[in-house]
Amino acid sequence: MSKSIVSIAKGDDPEKMVEQALDLLGGVQSLIKKESTVVLKPNAGHPGPAETSINTNPAFVSAVIKTIQKANPKKIIVAEAAAIGCDTMECLEASGIKQAAIDAGVDDFRDIKSDKDLIKIPIRDARSAVQKVLLPRFLVEAEHLVNLPIFKSHCSMVFTCALKNMKGVVQDKVHYQMHQTNLAEAMMDIWSVIKADLNIVDMIRPAEGFGPHFTMPTDFGCVLAGKDPVAVDATACRLTGLDLGIVPYFGPANERGLGSFKEDEIEIRGLEKIRRVFWFPYLEGFDKYPEYTIDTTGACSSCLALVGLTMEKLKSLNQYDANSDVTILVGRKKEIPEGIPPEKLILIGDCLKKFKKKGLYVEGCPPGEPAPHWAIVDRMTAEGIDISDPEIFNIVRGRMEEEAFPFIEHMIKLKEEHDKQHGNK
Repeated sequence: MSKSIVSIAKGDDPEKMVEQALDLLGGVQSLIKKESTVVLKPNAGHPGPAETSINTNPAFVSAVIKTIQKANPKKIIVAEAAAIGCDTMECLEASGIKQAAIDAGVDDFRDIKSDKDLIKIPIRDARSAVQKVLLPRFLVEAEHLVNLPIFKSHCSMVFTCALKNMKGVVQDKVHYQMHQTNLAEAMMDIWSVIKADLNIVDMIRPAEGFGPHFTMPTDFGCVLAGKDPVAVDATACRLTGLDLGIVPYFGPANERGLGSFKEDEIEIRGLEKIRRVFWFPYLEGFDKYPEYTIDTTGACSSCLALVGLTMEKLKSLNQYDANSDVTILVGRKKEIPEGIPPEKLILIGDCLKKFKKKGLYVEGCPPGEPAPHWAIVDRMTAEGIDISDPEIFNIVRGRMEEEAFPFIEHMIKLKEEHDKQHGNK
């Protein structure tokens, strides 16, 4: 059996790294057909500037566009569907991707979430509750779909890279469905009907920490590329010291015939040595907060991340012990526990709106970052606050700025402890 090829380029110039990574696969002209339509799918799921590594690096996207242009395609399109509750074009702009792509000469941008020309595609032999998907016609009919993920830690899947990034080709309804079923199987169901034929990974400044929202960017200086997304993800894991056995989707991906994750079935071209062991704090799960009752059943990744951040904020501000009498619920529920005093029941997110009279309801899909934390500490509902009011806005901003420094110090300390433990420099 032929091996899956994954190329790794190292350096400090995104254009040179992208070109080298594709040259190791045979060159861009062998990968991209002349006069073809090429859709680029970056990770731009949440608003955040380039320095946060929340989204694919704009210089990397620019480098890919310029490299693919050498194959003389007819059209290059950047397309994305941002996370639930986020505006796609706002995310592309905030990340710097939109301007970088314009400067590089991209032909078009498409918001997958708002596209109206959709094709209904059944998922045959679906392994999850997602039985069908509506995909934009332009995406289905494009000759090439090029996947451009950034490697970063992620609350719901340990990390996000090639396989998970393709979750962003669906609209909000399917996004939601995927989080209400087995997410790993749902991701592979999507891959069974829409595949990227090339994956180029931004590992220039990948992110450790509490991704996808609170990231700790790390200078790594690498670009990975390959046709096999499973092999690409597996190689990224090995480069960052992540045990493949704890990643929930390699098994389902392999069963679906999407690629190889075994080391002896992958040919590495280029850099091969593991440089550092990344910090994936979500691996400890919510059991690391035994003093609290937390029910995350049915929650999406945005709310899961929000709960993790909230717990660490409580610790960083010395508020953890004083508030351990609360019960925290997140995610859609058919019923909730009875007999809990309303001031001790925290209901996070719009999924729990129907129960809002029974506790302290924090509205939003997802709620704003400080809202769950303040509901726990203040024992007040966080519904209907109008931050467009200048006075309220200044109060909110002032409190957030006051709390930010100790929280960042707390995160830096945790990461330093991790790096010391693993000998990272």
